[in-house]
Amino acid sequence: MGTYLIGSLGVIRPLCSHLAFSALLVGLAATAQTATSVPSSPRSVEFTGKVGESPLLYLAPGTLTLITLDAPIVRESVELEDRPRFAVVEVGTRTITLSPAAPLGPGEQLTLRVTYREGSPRSVVFRLTGQPGTVDDVVNVSRPQQTVEACRVELSATLERYETQRRELEELKAHPPAVSPAAVALAGWVDAQGLLAMVFQNECHEIHGELRPVKCKGLGASTWSVVVLEVLNAGPEPWEPAWAEVTPVAGGDTRRARTVLSGHALISSGESVPVAIEIEMPTRELKQWLTAPHTLRVCNAEGTRCLSLSLVNL
Repeated sequence: MGTYLIGSLGVIRPLCSHLAFSALLVGLAATAQTATSVPSSPRSVEFTGKVGESPLLYLAPGTLTLITLDAPIVRESVELEDRPRFAVVEVGTRTITLSPAAPLGPGEQLTLRVTYREGSPRSVVFRLTGQPGTVDDVVNVSRPQQTVEACRVELSATLERYETQRRELEELKAHPPAVSPAAVALAGWVDAQGLLAMVFQNECHEIHGELRPVKCKGLGASTWSVVVLEVLNAGPEPWEPAWAEVTPVAGGDTRRARTVLSGHALISSGESVPVAIEIEMPTRELKQWLTAPHTLRVCNAEGTRCLSLSLVNL
């Protein structure tokens, strides 16, 4: 039996036959299938290290695209162009999952940049686009295997960077932060009672050994004391002062110095360098400054080489 349409004049006429109606349904189904993105088989993408490499990946809303990488990446370095247009952006140690909130046009390309923790190429770039009926659901990414020579070159470059950073650190440690009278005033290190300086020459002359002071002086204020030593390294190995401690001769707990500053990070054999040791003191009157005898010990980081003074007034 055919399908009929009732017109405005009440005339009943056939609309189409069974055959024509079936053909219409088939056509609509084909159109719907074309508009729907069908997930593809896993893709393999290999970067060769050539300049300008940027493979095209197809994304579609409602479908997750999983990018798996062959080595750990720097997660915080991942750069995705126009990030607000994506409904899903998940970055793992070796994976990135994406899904756009709305379709990307076939002529539209957004960039995704990923940086590896090591290896070459260090950074790779993908171009993200859309195409009706196509979507990448899994993309396996790899880079060329490193040759022994390439690994050697990369290791050499890494060691050179570390050595440069080590030298810069040594230079920073060798140059204490610049200070000025204004900085001292703002810090409140000197109050209305002022500052007292004193030379401890006798104490210096009593010290013998590989590490010995050739000049000694002290600075005192209401809540702190500083001992400044011109230290001669008479030993065969360099010495790096790292920490200091003081102990009251009259009895009491040993205390770590607040700061140890040296004119050079390393004091070479035969070299004399000024070393300043800052000690926090309880609030005291002017007449008590630089009068309390203490023993002082200044050591390298391991505590294996130390300069010791038995009587220093703080």
